[in-house]
Amino acid sequence: MSHWKDKLRPASFRGVPFQVEDDEGTFGRRVQVHEYHNRDKPYTEDLGRATRRFTINAYLVGDDFFETRDRLIAAIDTPGPGTLVHPYYGEIAVCIDGEVRVSHSGREGRMCRVSFSVVEAGELSFPTAGIATGQTLIFSSSALNDRIGETFVNVGLKGLPDFAQAGVLARTKSMINNVTKAFDTIDSGITAASRLLHGDISVLLKSGSPGKSVVEAIQRMWRSGRRTIQDAATLAQQIKTLSGVTLGHDLAPRGVWKSDRPSIQSERRRSNRIATLLRATAIHEATWRLTQLPPPRTAMLLVNQREKRQIHVNISHPALHAVSHAAGSHTEGLAAVTWDALVTVRETLNQTIEHEQALTLDDALFLALQQVKTDANRDIATRLAQVEKTVTRTPETVLPALVLAANWYDNAARETDITSRNIVNHPGFMPVKPLRVPAR
Repeated sequence: MSHWKDKLRPASFRGVPFQVEDDEGTFGRRVQVHEYHNRDKPYTEDLGRATRRFTINAYLVGDDFFETRDRLIAAIDTPGPGTLVHPYYGEIAVCIDGEVRVSHSGREGRMCRVSFSVVEAGELSFPTAGIATGQTLIFSSSALNDRIGETFVNVGLKGLPDFAQAGVLARTKSMINNVTKAFDTIDSGITAASRLLHGDISVLLKSGSPGKSVVEAIQRMWRSGRRTIQDAATLAQQIKTLSGVTLGHDLAPRGVWKSDRPSIQSERRRSNRIATLLRATAIHEATWRLTQLPPPRTAMLLVNQREKRQIHVNISHPALHAVSHAAGSHTEGLAAVTWDALVTVRETLNQTIEHEQALTLDDALFLALQQVKTDANRDIATRLAQVEKTVTRTPETVLPALVLAANWYDNAARETDITSRNIVNHPGFMPVKPLRVPAR
């Protein structure tokens, strides 16, 4: 059997050897104790592992101890971390901590004693900078909404003859009817609000009515779909429908020709202005709903893991309750959005905004649309970087989801990756049909 001394390592610092008489090391955890008024029990917060420190009492012995001493002093004076070979702990990257004592004694010939303390070097790491893309998109979407209100402040029928007013009203009601049809099976809130707006639009557009009331009425129509929590697939479909409705023929501008009578020209310009208002407000609503999509599955898992590891302290404050309620009302119970849905939403939004930019004559509105487009693409790119890419796979025979997960991913615990993305009657009997599953 080997002796314990045989396991000791030859001590050295930056390659300069020395002998160790005794040593001492400090280990532990960093904690912060929180004591609250009128509470008997404190809350101790773990802040991580404490920095490891070592105190070494060494000696150099031999006829050449002067040369070895000078080399050790030079190694100690060298800036930056160095490698310490500790006889008991092995190799450690350390920095000299404080002063080093070197002593000689006439009673001890051919040797000197060296006492020094070291601290583990660790590593230099900086926090990674990032952009809160969702919050940035909310700001630019709000700026677009404000710009729409300023651009269409004079929308209405004021100044048109009666027959031209009738033409504008007929065209406006036709556009609202098309919105109702487009959202009939997608968003019941918008469908109901568009039917109400169809009956009220005559009063809102009448002579003397402020344009602000028309803009607010149309914005309320789009916002009516926010009243109920939807899953990720429905939210993505609503965004695509909001974007797609602006690309259809029904909301497209009508040509204004010089050969037309002045009254016809005025009627078409006013109708086109209302159509632009409908398209612009739909784009704003689409970008706002993009911010309401639940976070990617991987991000949600990381948050859940952190919450399980943390000890929560009850702190009561109205602002905290408001924030938590707002966050929970949008994401609780929502499944993560898929890769394919995000790609489709991005393509549709880009096409819609670029199409509207080509039609607008207002520079400020153009720039607001451009900013929303930039922020929307940045937000979707961030989501795509965190979401799992999916593929379609078909089982060879009817098998339980556990077996499929074990065969496809070598991990039976990933059965929820299969069942959560597909509509199945029973997870024990997965049908022989194409299933949407993670690529890896």
